Amino acid sequence: MSTKVLVRIAVLAGVVALTGCASNSGGGAQSAGSAAAPQAAAKPARTASQIMMDELLDNPKAKAVFAKHAPALAAAEQINMARGMSLADVAGYAQAGLTPEIVNAIVADINKL
Repeated sequence: MSTKVLVRIAVLAGVVALTGCASNSGGGAQSAGSAAAPQAAAKPARTASQIMMDELLDNPKAKAVFAKHAPALAAAEQINMARGMSLADVAGYAQAGLTPEIVNAIVADINKL
């Protein structure tokens, strides 16, 4: 693993610890609410490994989804250090507080965009 990646990981872990994201309940529970309108051309569903943090930080709609499910992590000043990592990479750190339920909710909502 390169030094740059290790530095990003260390900074992200520190940010998560400082912001208290590990105690974030995240509101990961999803209701089986209204069905989305059918799309003209169905896009293939993406996984957490295919959703990059750059997208979650730069795309306003994706950022709103990220902030909805992981508000403390999305608001952390140093979250930009996670750019270049996938959602799955970030979720791999327990300090991020991204439970499988939260990750699945983010992925489901991103796939609806």
